[in-house]
Amino acid sequence: MPSPRRWTQLLLLALAISACHRRTRVPDGDITASLTLPALGDPLETTSLLGKPTLVVFVSPTCPHCVAELPLAQDAARASDANIVAVFVVGKRENAAGVVQTTKFTGPALIDDGTLRRRYDVTSVPYTLVLRPDGSASDAFVGKQDEATLKDAIADAR
Repeated sequence: MPSPRRWTQLLLLALAISACHRRTRVPDGDITASLTLPALGDPLETTSLLGKPTLVVFVSPTCPHCVAELPLAQDAARASDANIVAVFVVGKRENAAGVVQTTKFTGPALIDDGTLRRRYDVTSVPYTLVLRPDGSASDAFVGKQDEATLKDAIADAR
């Protein structure tokens, strides 16, 4: 059985290899209700996300594609009057805080202990879920997306 460090190395390798952007399987159920992880700031009140679309961007603090994705996703969400949440799936809390500060990310930033990564089978990042106003997923992407693609996906989620 590989060590936790080895698993992290393998995950990061998979993340680097999968930097292409493609649609992927959309998970079932109420995604919003599962976003109950520890946050970098105030705890996320998941009910505050209901009523308008939400981008949930799964990222690693050491992934350059992820760091580039956060501002684009935030701009798309802001322009589309949508919510945005970042979920850091690997790395240390202080590294996630550094990315939030560097990218000027203003949405909730959650620290995943592996629960959501496993639940939604996140094997590559950035992994972006586009949620409908009811919290269910309408679209899912693997890899860095451009702002126009995210805006279109948000519009389709309405």
